[in-house]
Amino acid sequence: MDDRPNMILVVMDVQRASNIHCYGHDKETTPNIDRIAKEGTVFLNCISPAVWTLPSHASIFTGRYVYSHGVGQSYNYKPIEKYTLTEILKASGYRTAGFCLGTHWWARYGIRDDRGFDKFDPVYYASYNEWIEVGCERIIAHAIEWIDKNISDQPFFVFINCVEPHLPYIPPLKYAKRFLGDIDMETVRRIQPDPWKVRMGIEKITEDRWRKLRALYDGETACLDERLGRLFNYLEEKDLLDKTLLILTSDHGDEQCEHYPPYIAHSLHLYQSGIHVPLIIRHPDLFPQGEKRDDLVQTLDIFPTILEVLSVDDIEVWRQNQGISLLQIIEGKKKRLFALSEHQRPLLSIERMLRVDPNYDFRRWDRWIRALIIDNYKYIWSSNGEDELYDLKRDPIEQKNLIEEEDEKAKSMKEKLSYILDMLEYRDLGDLVQGLEDNIRIMRRFGYIRGIFPQRESIMQGLTP
Repeated sequence: MDDRPNMILVVMDVQRASNIHCYGHDKETTPNIDRIAKEGTVFLNCISPAVWTLPSHASIFTGRYVYSHGVGQSYNYKPIEKYTLTEILKASGYRTAGFCLGTHWWARYGIRDDRGFDKFDPVYYASYNEWIEVGCERIIAHAIEWIDKNISDQPFFVFINCVEPHLPYIPPLKYAKRFLGDIDMETVRRIQPDPWKVRMGIEKITEDRWRKLRALYDGETACLDERLGRLFNYLEEKDLLDKTLLILTSDHGDEQCEHYPPYIAHSLHLYQSGIHVPLIIRHPDLFPQGEKRDDLVQTLDIFPTILEVLSVDDIEVWRQNQGISLLQIIEGKKKRLFALSEHQRPLLSIERMLRVDPNYDFRRWDRWIRALIIDNYKYIWSSNGEDELYDLKRDPIEQKNLIEEEDEKAKSMKEKLSYILDMLEYRDLGDLVQGLEDNIRIMRRFGYIRGIFPQRESIMQGLTP
C-alpha cells in the first residue's frame, strides 16, 4: 500500500497576508483558514517571487525565480522548464488534477493538461453575477467530485486556484454588509475602481472610498474562507485530512492605498502589500501543529518541499530547483538568507493602458524592478535609477525611503543583489505579449517589443494559444 500523503495546493489569488485573522488581522475574516492554521504551521514571513499571477505560479511549479524561468510581463506564456511540479508528481505515481476559473490566466496560458495533469478543469460561469454568487464554490465542488471518484491506494495531487478576492471587490451582499454595514449591491458596484485609469491618473480615489474598498476586500476574503470550509469539511468527513499535505498560499496581494497615487492592486510595484503572502501547511506527521514561524521563506520553496516528501533523488530535477525545502527550514537544517521578488518590464500593462488611451505617454512605467529582502531591510532596484530602501521592522508598510539616508546600506544591498543574480541561471525568452494588434504595433514602433530570438523559435512552437 502506498503510504505517501495526498497533496492539495490551494492558491488564493490576490490574497494578501495582512487581512487573514491568524496573521494578525483584527477582524474575524477567516475562521476556517484559522482552524487549519491551528492544526498546521503558519509561515508569517512568506514572500512571493512575483507580483502578478503568471510568473508567480510559474515559480511555484518550477522552483525557480522569475530571473531564471523568464515568464512575466514581457513573455506572458507558460514556462518551458523540463520539469514542472505536476509532471514530477505524475511520474512519481500520483493522479493529478487542476481546477480554476475558465477565463483566468491559468486556463488561458497556464501549465495545463499537457504539463502533467491527468485532468485540468477550467470552470466557466454564465455571467459575472453568477460568478459573484457562486465563485470558487463551483471550482471546489468540481475538485471534491474528482477526489471522490479517485480515492484509492494511489495518492492524488489536486491544484485549486480561487480568484476571490481579486478586483473588483464584489462579494455576495451578505459579506459586503458584514464588513461595511447597510449597503446595496448597486453601491458596491459603483465604488469599484478601474485600476488602469487610476494608474494613469484619470480616476481618483478618496480616503473614504478606500476605506469601503478595504472593507469589501475583507468581505471577499470571508466569502473565500467559507467556500474553502466546504473543502476542509469534506476532507475531514472522508478521513482524508490527516492523510493529505494541505498547502494554502497566494500568488500575490494588492495595494490598497499604501502607495497611492499612483499604485493600486498588483503589478507595476514590489511593495509588501503585493508580495507578502500567506503560507499555511498542514500535515500532522510533517509540519508542527499550531506553530507560527518567523523564518523568511518564499512560495517557490513549495517545489523542493514536495520533492523531499516524494524522496526524489534525480539530480536533474534538483539542479532545476532554486528554492529551499520548508522541511529543512523548520528542522533548522537550512535557512533562507534572502528573498528575491521581480517584475519584468511591464509590456503587458502598457498594452492595457493603451486600450484606455492610445495616445497615453507610458514611458513613466518603463522599468524593470527587483526587490531583495535580507533581515529587516528591503532594497528595491529599479532600472530607471529610482531605487528604494526600507527598514521593514520599523516601517512595515514602506512609507520612508532610506535610500539617501542610509546610502552605505543601499550600496551593500545592491552589491548583494548583483551577486545573487550572478549566481542564478538567466533566461531571456524574448518579448511575446498578447493584446490588441494596434497597441502591439505602437509598442513595436518605439522599440518596446524585441523580435523573438532565432534560437527560441523551436521553443515557441506549440506554446501560442
